[in-house]
Amino acid sequence: MIRSVIVYALIVLLSAGCSSLRPIEASPGELQRRINSGGLLKVGDRLEIVTSDGKPHQITVTRLGDGRIEGKNETISVDQIASVRKREFSAGKTLALVGGVAAAVFLAVLAFHPAPHYTL
Repeated sequence: MIRSVIVYALIVLLSAGCSSLRPIEASPGELQRRINSGGLLKVGDRLEIVTSDGKPHQITVTRLGDGRIEGKNETISVDQIASVRKREFSAGKTLALVGGVAAAVFLAVLAFHPAPHYTL
């Protein structure tokens, strides 16, 4: 029983992913030039884009080109982009998560399975 709970907890925690949203530091014009050049983004990138009207957009890139970034449910014109934050893998968060889960499992095992008491 406890093993299945531990395995389930590990799956949930690890599937949440260990990533961070990192801002791409550049002016809107520079961002637009870098995106249009094809060197900044790629298909599969998960982004938080703020457009020039101040609206935030969460998008996973499915297609780039023709001055547009396309996602599953929306298309954003590159010339409307004011800022971009890109979700990136974080090794530090992953190590912290794995270490925390390992410590929690160890403590749970100790709590539910106390050391045997021997008498002579």
